[in-house]
Amino acid sequence: MEINDYLSTSLIYSQLALKNSELANLDRKEFQKSIKNNDDAINSLDKNYDEKDYQRVLSRFENRDNEVKNHEQLHASLGTTTTPINYDYQVGPDGKLYAIGGSVRFDTSIPKDEEAAIQKLNEISKAASAPEGLSQADSSIAQRANLNKLLLQSLQEGVEYENR
Repeated sequence: MEINDYLSTSLIYSQLALKNSELANLDRKEFQKSIKNNDDAINSLDKNYDEKDYQRVLSRFENRDNEVKNHEQLHASLGTTTTPINYDYQVGPDGKLYAIGGSVRFDTSIPKDEEAAIQKLNEISKAASAPEGLSQADSSIAQRANLNKLLLQSLQEGVEYENR
């Protein structure tokens, strides 16, 4: 009876998560629509903008969006993650959403086996420090992983020394 209760509870939670995701997508679409309507109203009032400035600003948004997505996808491809990539968005001059920042949550659980733990810490360090233009968070994660790896190695050497 307990297994069935667990499965039905699990099914309910998965259905709730699906509905929350659908609602979030609807909210995002409504937000984009309202921004586009506001942008259209503003543009219809003022047609005295410089097309070169508009293209320059739009190009910056597009370039930043590509940089952020490539950066976060590189992190995610090199390490084990616990959640999807999370992006921070800003509305561009064309009313579209552009990524201006992002984050990836790595699986930082450490296995009990020392060799597996060192391999995992190496993976985390590599994934955190891989892209160019490291953020402070990227550097911090890589440093912590390297320090934990050194700590494990020193403990391992100490155990080997005591056993001799």
